[in-house]
Amino acid sequence: MRYFSTVQVIPNCTRIHFCHFHHIGHTFSYGIAETDKINATSLQFFSRRSIMAKRGENIRKRKDGRWEGRYIKGRKSDRTAIWGYIYGHSYNEVKEKLTIKKMEVQQFALNVDNPTFSELSLTWESSIFLGVKSSTAAHYHYTLQHYILPVLGPYRVQALNESILESSLLEIVAPADKNHKVLGNAMSKECLTLVRRICRYAVHLHIMRPIEIDLKLPAVNPSNTSVLNNLEQKSVYAYVCSSPTPRRLGMLLMMQMGLRIGEVCGLQWGDFDLQNGILSVRRTVKRIYMAPGKTTLVTRSPKTQSSERDIPIPTGILSLLKEEYVGQSNEVWFLSDSNLRPVEPRCYYKSLQGYLKQAQVPVVRPHALRHTFATTCLQAGCNVKSLSELMGHSNPDITLKRYAHSCWEWKQNEMNRIYG
Repeated sequence: MRYFSTVQVIPNCTRIHFCHFHHIGHTFSYGIAETDKINATSLQFFSRRSIMAKRGENIRKRKDGRWEGRYIKGRKSDRTAIWGYIYGHSYNEVKEKLTIKKMEVQQFALNVDNPTFSELSLTWESSIFLGVKSSTAAHYHYTLQHYILPVLGPYRVQALNESILESSLLEIVAPADKNHKVLGNAMSKECLTLVRRICRYAVHLHIMRPIEIDLKLPAVNPSNTSVLNNLEQKSVYAYVCSSPTPRRLGMLLMMQMGLRIGEVCGLQWGDFDLQNGILSVRRTVKRIYMAPGKTTLVTRSPKTQSSERDIPIPTGILSLLKEEYVGQSNEVWFLSDSNLRPVEPRCYYKSLQGYLKQAQVPVVRPHALRHTFATTCLQAGCNVKSLSELMGHSNPDITLKRYAHSCWEWKQNEMNRIYG
């Protein structure tokens, strides 16, 4: 019991009569003091007020003088309560904190279900399957199976907290086992994003409370993709013209039109408007993961909506295409010269490496051909917005950030132009 009024010292007090009443959780005590002074009896009134917790509030005053409140923050698998505690210097302080805490718990009252993270991830995959491309769903599944679930899979969802999630993600990104390599920035970011999305899904299902994951990812390694200089570009062009074939022409479609390797593999002769000199990019080819030891080749729409685009065909390439076109049907695949199936990107990748070597170009990644197109256009003063559309990017910033490379020759020319 706590008193808010001070005890009054009443002179010549001979007797005190108390009466009590309760109101809104408080007990009020009133006393009537009877005094004798100069043979006269006078009555003086004073009051004292004490605070007492209501029954069922789960608030009490501790021996150390502090107030304590408790609330049910969750339940174990056998439905017994998991208690949380609130402390304060006064009854009112604890009651206010406890009210807020109970509202938070009620808002995120957890369901009885408490699946493992593996079981939750399967439910999440099913929920997003219709909203993403099959290749995207397959990539998510591969990332979960190979990186995330071996570490987080056995945990019960309601047992997860910030500490467990962050330490588990660190184990995924930078495993202590030397037999497993440290993940790069891109894959680390994908793992973090997937775990966050699945946790948000668990919150939506009311089987997990909101959790903030704060993890420092590995630094981004600067891109070391080189670009072809003017002499090397001429060597490639001369090599293709010396013995043009659709597979060799694919190099020019990447170097002078900016196509991705999967987009080249997905081309059919019907995508070429040779009369008006327009190439329509409408599909791409990719091998995707299906199950352990099982993959499949899929043909689908391009990477993003902006990747579906029409590109003007340069005059030199248009002339070579007209020479190669001998009346094939629109359904014939450009690289394979067959309407059965397209060429697989990883097979064409090896072919491109051989072609570049035969053209006496230093060994570079075939994707450097696309980098070369972007960098050459920027160096020539091409409008970034137009270039972004030609590359199939959704944002011009992507074009500048990823593909604006400069070689030594261009640096030298710029220095000579400025300082002569």
